Amino acid sequence: MIRAMTQADVTALSHLFQKGRRQTFHWVEPSQFALADFAEQTRGERVWVAEQGGSPCGFIAVWAPERFVHHLYVSADWHGQGVGRALLERALAELPRPVSLKVAVHNTTAIAFYRRLGWEPTEETGLCEVTGPWRRLCLY
Repeated sequence: MIRAMTQADVTALSHLFQKGRRQTFHWVEPSQFALADFAEQTRGERVWVAEQGGSPCGFIAVWAPERFVHHLYVSADWHGQGVGRALLERALAELPRPVSLKVAVHNTTAIAFYRRLGWEPTEETGLCEVTGPWRRLCLY
């Protein structure tokens, strides 16, 4: 089930976000990722939650004014089961195209996921202080 985030989800999503970032960005010192990061990094964003068995198993956070997917995380236990795709479909249903996101260059799993779903790399690149080089992808 995909639904809008409520205040009751914040603690569980904070833990999911921290754990997911520590697993995903394995080249970064784990202490760089704190529980408070979730609330700080999703402030003002539209957040959708994937729920399985009554517990959050993933989320997507979108900065709607710029049609930007800021975060998409799915618990490792639910990888490969369509949760990420379902979250993207729900969030993108409300956004006009094009939509963009940034992905860490070293996060080859995420890059492959987005490319399978039709996202195209752009020439825009940058450097994140914590996770390193990134590339912008767009869905037209």
